[in-house]
Amino acid sequence: MFTIAKTEAARGIWSAFKETLSEPARGMVMVDVIAAGICGTDYHIYSWDAWSAGRIKTPMTIGHEFVGRISAIGEGVTGYSIGDRVSAECHIACGECHFCRTGNAHICEKTSIIGVDRPGAFAEQVEVPASNLWRVPDAIPDKHAAVFDPVGNAMHMVATAKVTAKNVLIVGGGPIGLFAAAIAKAHGARTVALQEPNQARAAIARSLDLDLVINPRDPGASEEILALTGGHGPEVILEVSGNGKALNASLDIAAPGAVVALLGIPAGLVELDLGAKVVMKGVSLIGITGRRMYETWYQVEAFMLKNPDLMDKVITHVLPATDFAHGFELMDEGACGKIVLDFQTLDQRLPI
Repeated sequence: MFTIAKTEAARGIWSAFKETLSEPARGMVMVDVIAAGICGTDYHIYSWDAWSAGRIKTPMTIGHEFVGRISAIGEGVTGYSIGDRVSAECHIACGECHFCRTGNAHICEKTSIIGVDRPGAFAEQVEVPASNLWRVPDAIPDKHAAVFDPVGNAMHMVATAKVTAKNVLIVGGGPIGLFAAAIAKAHGARTVALQEPNQARAAIARSLDLDLVINPRDPGASEEILALTGGHGPEVILEVSGNGKALNASLDIAAPGAVVALLGIPAGLVELDLGAKVVMKGVSLIGITGRRMYETWYQVEAFMLKNPDLMDKVITHVLPATDFAHGFELMDEGACGKIVLDFQTLDQRLPI
């Protein structure tokens, strides 16, 4: 189990050890982890930035993207059996607040997050509410099943923005931006452009056969996007970079009436000329968080079943779980797409 020790958290020092958890509580199941994805949130915690220091109560086992098999079932749980292969929604909603009761559990006021507020999946086992489980079809391989969560973020964003027959610009080519590009293309977008300054990630984007992959720092980048869209600008902007300058630049070339879905979290305050860039252009800004429970999960399952080749292009590394530090190094360098940790082959680098 990978845990940040309380006395070591500020220095980002980690320890790895095995631990067998107790029997699951009522309504809970124990899942033996097969594989787990490294999320940007995990990277923030590993780096122990200001957000992490203010949010995480140590010691805490992190990790919230995973697939595994049920090894124990608590009282009151029905519909599942020992050995079932499952993933899980990491946002544990209360089920009682106004938002949960009106079909909006993804913005539950009392959400508890696996790997942030409660022990996570970078471990041999993780305890999960049975209500949050998602049984994974046999046709979906482990390395894909481990990343239902981030693909769900991308799917939620694309579905909310309604990209079909629209000119789409994706701002940021990290894993979620890459998944969003692939999903937008699969959902029938008229054109899909992606801007990303990191050349390793731009290369991954080009492998997805998008209409345009461009470095936003290049002279004439905005003109190329405008040319692609017939001079009108993108009708849908999917912002996953969290970069205020990039957001402002994309709003400058957005088509009148554009929909801008915001998923990237800025490091600080972002200044916008709301009058000129939003109000007078009739632009809609939509905040995207989590996944719709569980509509998004059905959509992700269908996408994974029909597009395994696209999944393989975005998942660039499968590492033994003991090699987690190398995974974070790759993320720090921007030298990867999505990284999955393999908890079945802890001593050798083998594909799942």
